[in-house]
Amino acid sequence: MKKRRPVVSIGIVSLITVFSILILAVFTVLSLSGSRSDTALSETAARAVSDYYAAEAEEEQKLKELSAIAESDAEIPLEKRLEAAGFEIEKDNNYPGTVVIYNTSVDGRRMLVTKVGIGEQGVVERLYRQTISTGQ
Repeated sequence: MKKRRPVVSIGIVSLITVFSILILAVFTVLSLSGSRSDTALSETAARAVSDYYAAEAEEEQKLKELSAIAESDAEIPLEKRLEAAGFEIEKDNNYPGTVVIYNTSVDGRRMLVTKVGIGEQGVVERLYRQTISTGQ
């Protein structure tokens, strides 16, 4: 009689190996796409924060300019000096002095709105600051 060799099922081992490699490849692609989208989101968030702080620095420069105008002892009335510098004066307010409003663009979609009060002695104080959406 012929002796039969034990039959090793190479097909099942190959199938399990191929299936394992396929699963690893799918998880690799999912990890790469997830990290790519996370990178894009991080860059967008970093740009938004950078734009906001640049606008805030510009807003502080305007506040400094406004303080210099308020402190200057010119013979021209304060409202005339402010309008000449390009500031908008708010009418009809309850503040005992002059209220100035100015906007600073953050990016194409947001704007930093600031309302500043100038008291009788030329003291400047920030009354209101908010980031609003421009709707674009």
